[in-house]
Amino acid sequence: MARENQGLQIALITFVILTLLLAVFTYLFFRQYDEQYRKAQAALEEAAKANDAARSAQTDLNTLKTILGFSTTDPMDKITQTAKQELETYGADLDPSQQNYRTVLDHLFKTLQAKSATLVATEQKLRDAEAKIAQLEASKAPLIAQQKNRADQAEATLTQERQKFTADLQASFQARDDLQKRVIEAQQQAQDALAQLDAAKKDFDRRIRTVSALLSVRTKELEATKNPRLETPDGRIQWVNQQLGTVWINLGEADGLSVGTTFAVFPGNTLNIADAERKGGIEVTAIRGPHLAEARIIDDKVSDPIMPGDVISTLIWSPGDRRRFAITNFVDIDDDGRSDQELLISIIRQSNGVVDAWLDDEGNLHGQITADTDYIVVGNEPPEGTNVAVIQARSDMLKRADEMAVQRISVRELLRRIGYKRETHVVRFGPGANPADFRAKPKEGEVIRRSTGAVSEIFQPRQPPRAKAGTAF
Repeated sequence: MARENQGLQIALITFVILTLLLAVFTYLFFRQYDEQYRKAQAALEEAAKANDAARSAQTDLNTLKTILGFSTTDPMDKITQTAKQELETYGADLDPSQQNYRTVLDHLFKTLQAKSATLVATEQKLRDAEAKIAQLEASKAPLIAQQKNRADQAEATLTQERQKFTADLQASFQARDDLQKRVIEAQQQAQDALAQLDAAKKDFDRRIRTVSALLSVRTKELEATKNPRLETPDGRIQWVNQQLGTVWINLGEADGLSVGTTFAVFPGNTLNIADAERKGGIEVTAIRGPHLAEARIIDDKVSDPIMPGDVISTLIWSPGDRRRFAITNFVDIDDDGRSDQELLISIIRQSNGVVDAWLDDEGNLHGQITADTDYIVVGNEPPEGTNVAVIQARSDMLKRADEMAVQRISVRELLRRIGYKRETHVVRFGPGANPADFRAKPKEGEVIRRSTGAVSEIFQPRQPPRAKAGTAF
């Protein structure tokens, strides 16, 4: 009764811890979602400002087209070409900085008034000039040359002014293009922000669903702890034939038992399987009835043989239930330096267990850890020189298992709990041989003597005799 109360207390503490972890994770997820939402809102405001600026610029551009006498649908190339021709035609004598429609119109109006007044004066001068034509005939050649020189200078100046005007016009076009580019970039940033917000929302929803499913599974497990199944035996040995190495157990076809399932054997008075020392192991060889099966003894002790009434248990299977496992890489059962991951997967499946996911030694993940996964079997530590990507894949798998609250268990502990024992040790020769198989090993209980480094004078290095002076020796 005290052990059952202790189990209930442990289960209650576990449930409280899981509830607190769920609350913390939920708070962190909502906090991240709030930050992403604020960033998205800021991006939307910036995009709205950019759109308002673009609409205002477009309205101003349409108004300007109408004032200049163009249609709002006329392309800028046509308007630019027409404006360039008109300014070159009517504002050729103006300073380039003043060559615009307002200045040209004002200049033309003043020029027209001046020309009208000048025309009257010119008519008078023409009459006066007619009287002087005869006098100027002799000196007209120098004057013509001088005027031609001035005209050439004016033409060169006009060409320079036109080039400057063209450069200024191109600069204004470039400024317009830059503004349109910034508007497009602002719109793209707004779309990217919305996409990030949508992705964050989907990830948050996925995490919420995962946590909800995990909470449901762990709640069921907590309710099941009122009658623990992992700590109690799965069956019992009914009869033993030591000469044949055969036992009969009270599990069979009706319990969902399959051939090849291995069990660890414990004394009949064992109450807590997890903390008990096993007596040996058996493997089911035949199903004899609804609640009867034959098994062979694969491991036992001469001093404490397997007896009728002993209880059996396995971590992989129990009547009506199949445990689910995930396996990391670098699984070496027989310490030969080679991967035994396929062997471990075969052992689990042969015992009617399910392997949800496993990570091979190249860092490739097969399958997926889910909320229904019961254990993750942790292999050896990665050897020195292992690729960083493989180590990272192993770390990600363990992190995923921790997030799903999957219980960790070592390879050796799993094999102990299912009663597995390596039948024979295979010594390999050639390039793949294990050096440890060829080292001298002490007998059981023998202490290896090691040198202290001190050597007797009898075994000091000997030197050849030196030749004596004046002799042949």
